[in-house]
Amino acid sequence: MATPRPELLSPGEDEEESARGLLYEAYNELQRLAAELGGAAVPAPAVVVVGHQTDGKSALVEALMGFQFNHVGGGTKTRRPIALHLRFNPRCHSPNCRLLAGSGEGDAEDDAGAADRAMPLADIQAYIEAENKRLENDPSQFSAKEIIIRIEYKHCPNLTIIDTPGLILAAPGRKNRVLQSQACAVEALVHAKIQHKETIILCLEDCSDWSNATTRRVVMQVDPDLARTVLVSTKLDTKIPQFARASDVEVFLHPPTCVLDGSLLGDSPFFTSVPSGRVGSCHEAVFRSNEEFKKAISLRELDDVTSLEDKLGRSLTREEKNRIGVSNLRLFLEELLQNRYIESVPSIIPLLEKEHRAASRKLRKVTQEISDLDEAKLKEKARLFHDSFLTKLSLLLKGMVVAPPDKFGETLINERINGGTFTGSENFQLPNKMMANAGMRLYGGAQYHRAMAEFRLVVGSIKCPPITREEIVNACGVEDIHDGTNYSRTACVIAVAKACDTFEPFLHQS
Repeated sequence: MATPRPELLSPGEDEEESARGLLYEAYNELQRLAAELGGAAVPAPAVVVVGHQTDGKSALVEALMGFQFNHVGGGTKTRRPIALHLRFNPRCHSPNCRLLAGSGEGDAEDDAGAADRAMPLADIQAYIEAENKRLENDPSQFSAKEIIIRIEYKHCPNLTIIDTPGLILAAPGRKNRVLQSQACAVEALVHAKIQHKETIILCLEDCSDWSNATTRRVVMQVDPDLARTVLVSTKLDTKIPQFARASDVEVFLHPPTCVLDGSLLGDSPFFTSVPSGRVGSCHEAVFRSNEEFKKAISLRELDDVTSLEDKLGRSLTREEKNRIGVSNLRLFLEELLQNRYIESVPSIIPLLEKEHRAASRKLRKVTQEISDLDEAKLKEKARLFHDSFLTKLSLLLKGMVVAPPDKFGETLINERINGGTFTGSENFQLPNKMMANAGMRLYGGAQYHRAMAEFRLVVGSIKCPPITREEIVNACGVEDIHDGTNYSRTACVIAVAKACDTFEPFLHQS
């Protein structure tokens, strides 16, 4: 089985399981802190499962996790990629699943009712089967949009497993054009999923001759050296009876370098078998619980080792046994995962240290400000700010070039938008081209001069208001020391009164 239950672990295995749990939990905390502090947290490694139709991709994924969730069997059963975000949680003694909103084009309305909520495994399985049936009747047949499921479990590593639709080997000929187009679409979808450099590719081959590179042909277009590819031969229990001689088994277990070179991730292939049958309570179910399913996986692994030893006429070496079975494949992936975590930590720690230094500086500054909170010091700070403001305002009006114009300056258009526009009689407005420096970003005294120039131009275009004889006579008064008329004063009184009536609206516009 994928991971032994805690009550079945030996003391040494129990310590190893606890240490692995502490590693995942510590990495969770580092990831959370890095994300909260605005950093680009290093994503958990992703394993993308690639294989042809009926190669057993979904069955292998279920065996790796120890519980069933998908629709498996003959023909095409996976028609949308299924992204399983596994997260270690020591408090979850059973899988805690949540269906999230998918990513990709289309199908947004189809996920709206089920997305982003907790769901039991049975409901998730029903949802996936319903999606596969819907797409089976859809003209496109497949969708690039992922079904995203987040799973928290005490036996889960921090890992993302993506189960992709099966690759299709379409027959040639014009009558198979529809299937050929679907094959191209699925291959492009798989390429998009495995192109990221941090992705681990789980390449499944259902063949007894390694010269037949069916799935590897697609994978090597993206990873030509197989440097980040784990090669897995599935359905081992059906292949062992096909070998007539021990030498054939030897070649199968140890492919020659002319077929598989040493750059393969893990150096050599893995060999797995997954017992057929579904978990459930109906009469068609083979297993009544996921515990029975995991036990069957473990027994199948033992049977495969025994069958291989019978064919070879010898006992398998420790290195060979480490390549047989789902549990050894999972152990290898977990060790690979731990190495990725350890490599990722140095990129997260500097971010946290930088934030710690910045937070310490801010804390010291706040502490100093708190200690200065008394009336005398606050008054002194206010006085200093007042003096500084008036000094800078005076310098600004006199003229300076310290302040950047692109930040503090305004063109005439910006000034009219933000502060208003001088308009004469009948809403007359001066065109921008008639104003000097209209396109320049000015501030301070320079902006004041431009505003006054605009004011003078507007005022200069206004006609003098009419003056009646009654206004002239009423403006002539009696002086304090004699009863004669002071005509100079009369003219000033009339001019001031008319100026107030004429110019006051422009003062409000400014």
